[in-house]
Amino acid sequence: MERGLKSGIITVLIANIINVFFGLATNFLLPKYLSVESYAGIKTFQLYVSYVGLLHLGYVDGMYLKYGGRDLTYKLTEDFSVNFSTMHIFQLAFSFILAIVAFASGDLILGLFIVSAFPQNLNNYFKYLYQATGEFKLYGRAMNLSSFSIFAVNTILLVFKQDVDSVYIISYVIVYYLIWIILEVNFRRKHYIPKTKLFDLKELSEIVRSGFLLTLGNIASMLLTSMDRWFVKFLMDTVAFAHYSFAVSVENFLNLAITPVTTTLYNYFCREQDNAKHKTILQYVLVFATVLPAAAFPVKFILEVYLDKYIESSMVIFILFSAQMFYVIIRSIYVNLYKVQKLQQRYFAKLSIIIVSGFLFNIICYQLSNMKESFAIGTLLAAILWYLITIPDFPKLQLGFKENIYLFSELALFLFVGIEFRAVWGLIIYCILTFILLLILMKGTMKNILAVVLTYVSRRDRLV
Repeated sequence: MERGLKSGIITVLIANIINVFFGLATNFLLPKYLSVESYAGIKTFQLYVSYVGLLHLGYVDGMYLKYGGRDLTYKLTEDFSVNFSTMHIFQLAFSFILAIVAFASGDLILGLFIVSAFPQNLNNYFKYLYQATGEFKLYGRAMNLSSFSIFAVNTILLVFKQDVDSVYIISYVIVYYLIWIILEVNFRRKHYIPKTKLFDLKELSEIVRSGFLLTLGNIASMLLTSMDRWFVKFLMDTVAFAHYSFAVSVENFLNLAITPVTTTLYNYFCREQDNAKHKTILQYVLVFATVLPAAAFPVKFILEVYLDKYIESSMVIFILFSAQMFYVIIRSIYVNLYKVQKLQQRYFAKLSIIIVSGFLFNIICYQLSNMKESFAIGTLLAAILWYLITIPDFPKLQLGFKENIYLFSELALFLFVGIEFRAVWGLIIYCILTFILLLILMKGTMKNILAVVLTYVSRRDRLV
């Protein structure tokens, strides 16, 4: 594995481990001490927040594509300066107009979401810029700042025994603004930004046009993964929505573990065009995709001994985690290659098919079984279909027969032991059988992974 790629993954992985720690603490404390109604209100706000990227109309993604693989020097170009200032003016004006409309509608949660859009999209601008230019340490610091701040706010409010969802939501909005100010000041302190015109309509038009399809793809992907929550919210009661939202919150921690891979691989694919090296990375990602969902077992253990009022989320958690086996491969490898090879239209076309299919899967599964687990099954089926219709777009980068057998065997194994066994025994059985399957079906990849690990450990020992 390339040295730069390894260091990038490790740097972002450390940042995400910190994020996981604070995030897990938050997402187990809130449902433990808040009423189901307040927790559901907070989750409604966070559901809105997942679509905040739509409000920059593709500008952040256009910047991401434009500066991918470049170096971020101290003295920035005038071209970037125009891009930077145009983003600020555009988002400020757009968010202000939408906020007036939202508050006029009388929906407080929606209005607070719109007010938070400006700082959130600016924060994402910095994070995407650091990803695109390979500044992974700065990206990690931005991530840590966000996770720690939200954790601190939740902890303080819980200490004072607050159980009103609007108090938490308003606090989150304030935090988003504080984080933006910190990132903005830090960026301007470290980089000389030439003075140019503050707003360029041509720059706005070009960047939005180049990134809009990618943004739609990202939002569509988000819609695909959040569609089940919308169904639960509208078709089932508040308790079911709270239980399902809890499962999704836990699932989101897998995204924190996936981010180091997806983030660094985009920058890597921008620089490295060798298909053979891409295939090796794909094999590593496959192993990662099947090992990562084992995190569901410790979550189930916590539910069994600490948070029993959400134990009904257990089956949903395992079904959603199993879908991540396919999402990890799709997002780490194929989505990054769509971006690098400027295939946004094809990406969006395939994703549109999956959204329609996911919608139908959710309806059919709910009709067959009127339970919240039905929507999780619909999500899993959509993930599998997305994987199957994406791989033909990259004929030189596909898993072999044994590797696909391994992937689907792991899917069946994970669901069976996760649902039928208690947490401790399920984890033991899953780990043992996964290791056996790796030795039988992916022996070569296992040797390569062990060689990388041993090389890294020996290098660390020499440094000590």
